[in-house]
Amino acid sequence: MKKKKIPQFLIMGLCGAVLVGCSNNGDTGDTSSSDNESEETQTMDTTSNESSSAASETSSSSSSEEATSSSSVNEESQETPSHQTVGVSSELKMNPDHVLLPTAFPTTESSSVTADIITNEVDNYTVSYTDDQGELAEVTGTIYENSDLASEEMDTFSNGKSISPYEEGGSDLGYGITGYGEGAAGTQYFSWEEGNWLFSISSVSEDQMDNPGIAKKIVDYLEDHYLPAPDGQGVVYIQYPQGGEEVNVDIRWQDSNIVYQLRTTRVPLEALEMTVSMNLS
Repeated sequence: MKKKKIPQFLIMGLCGAVLVGCSNNGDTGDTSSSDNESEETQTMDTTSNESSSAASETSSSSSSEEATSSSSVNEESQETPSHQTVGVSSELKMNPDHVLLPTAFPTTESSSVTADIITNEVDNYTVSYTDDQGELAEVTGTIYENSDLASEEMDTFSNGKSISPYEEGGSDLGYGITGYGEGAAGTQYFSWEEGNWLFSISSVSEDQMDNPGIAKKIVDYLEDHYLPAPDGQGVVYIQYPQGGEEVNVDIRWQDSNIVYQLRTTRVPLEALEMTVSMNLS
C-alpha cells in the first residue's frame, strides 16, 4: 500500500508546479488511495471489534463459570452441617462392643461439639461433651464384675425416688400413664414409670414448679423416641435446685454387668434427646 502512495505524492507535487489541471488527477488518485485506506481501516476496525467482542464473551463466560462454581461451593457448604462431633470411640480402652456414646446433641448447626476423654480404663470411661455455650453432657460406662453388682449399684441410685401409687395426688400424664406426687421437708417429689424406666422429679416446694406439666412433656416426647432397653430398671432423675432456673439430670441404666450414665445441666427433653441417640449408636 505504501509503495503505491509514494509515486502519487511525487506526481501531485510536480503537477502543482507546472499544470493546474494535474491537481484534479492527483485528487482522484488520492481519493482512490483514501478509499482503499478507509476500507482497510474499516476491516481492521471490524476485526478489532470482533476480537474485542470475542474477548468480552470469553471473559463473560469465564466470569459466569466462576460464579456458577462459586455458587455450587456455597450450596454445598450450606447443605453440609458446619459442626461435626469429634469421635472418640476408637481412643477408648474399653471393648468397642461395650461402648455407648451419644450421636445427637441439642445444639445449633453453627456450633461445634467437642469431646474430651476424662477417664479411660478397660472397665471404665468418662467422656465430656461441650459446645460453644458450655457443657452438654458427661457420659460414663462402668463394667462390674458381674450383673448382680451392677444391679446393686442401680438399686442404690433408685432408692427413695419412687412415689407409691395412691388415689389422691395421681395425675394423668396421657397414654395411660399416671404420675404421683407428694411433699416432704420443703421438697416436692413426683414420679411415674414407663416400661422398665422410673422417672423422678424433685423441686423446692416454695418454687411451685409444675412437675406434672414437665412430666407430660416427657411422656409425650417418649411416645416417638425410645430410650435404651435396660436390664432391670433404668432411672431418669430430674432435680431442680432452689429457684427453679437450673436443673440437674442424671440418667442411668443397666445392660448385663455394665451401668451407663448420662449427666447434664440441660433441660430434661434435651437430656433425653442425647440418651435416645445412644440407643441408636
